[in-house]
Amino acid sequence: MTGYTVHRCPHCGGPLPAPSATRMERCKFCSLLLAPGPGGWRAAPAEARDEPLLEPHLPRLWVGGLRYAVLGRLAHGDASDVYRARRDARLTEHVLLKIARTEADHARLEREQETLAALESSRVQGAAHFTRLLPQRVDHGVARLGMNGRDGECRCTVLRWRSGFVHTFDDVFRAHSAGVTPESSVWMWKRVLELLGWVHRNDVVHGAVVPAHMLLHARDHGVVLAGWSSAARSGGSVTPQTDIAMSAQAILRALGGASAPAPLARLLEMHAHREAGCETDAWALKDRLDAVAREVFGPPRFVRFEMPGWS
Repeated sequence: MTGYTVHRCPHCGGPLPAPSATRMERCKFCSLLLAPGPGGWRAAPAEARDEPLLEPHLPRLWVGGLRYAVLGRLAHGDASDVYRARRDARLTEHVLLKIARTEADHARLEREQETLAALESSRVQGAAHFTRLLPQRVDHGVARLGMNGRDGECRCTVLRWRSGFVHTFDDVFRAHSAGVTPESSVWMWKRVLELLGWVHRNDVVHGAVVPAHMLLHARDHGVVLAGWSSAARSGGSVTPQTDIAMSAQAILRALGGASAPAPLARLLEMHAHREAGCETDAWALKDRLDAVAREVFGPPRFVRFEMPGWS
């Protein structure tokens, strides 16, 4: 029987792939940079280990062998804190870090990963478009804290930073305290219903379509959903109609005191309160919304929407 060699980190003993002739590798367990050597891996020379740091005062953490500089906290969720960060390298990228606050919250991050992975592999019509609107996963696992990854551990999900989607619906409420225009409420609701319609056709319900999880691109009229740790398979206590009702409630709140045409106001109210005659299919409701909008506003037209920081 042909034997084989198990390669391990010389620092922590963690398993490693077979060394390449030229490529260095970073240990995913202790974050040490390793270079190929005779018979296996060795610690890389000191001069190769650390590039000059940009903003060395920022806190650091390691995930999957990559170091990230934490730029600041963006949100305080039910189970995790969300931070903006950038990869600590010359060729950098901006990311979001979702860090579980307690061990009990680890399961929610795992559930979110499972849901997103299932949706990413979807073959339901529209997958090529709608999977791009999902949170884009970069890595997930144990994060090691500190410049050298030796200051503690936490559970972390790394997501790609989505340029332009910088405002939640809570931000919209604050910026437009008197309410958004009814025309703007139409495109906002349509974007949410389109995404929900595809998600529901995958037998998945989001379960938490709340303002803090609704991210808006003011210039391009886009809306995406965050907060997938509450998602579940259809058939339980949370249904597609639950998602639809929550979306209608958020749009009603965005309208605030603005006076909406009666047909639009009625459509929102009946779905927010799940009244008799409301749609249970998000796609069907989107078509109904299109018809109401055409009735009260005429043919579709672009309506400029302002948010702080966008012109």
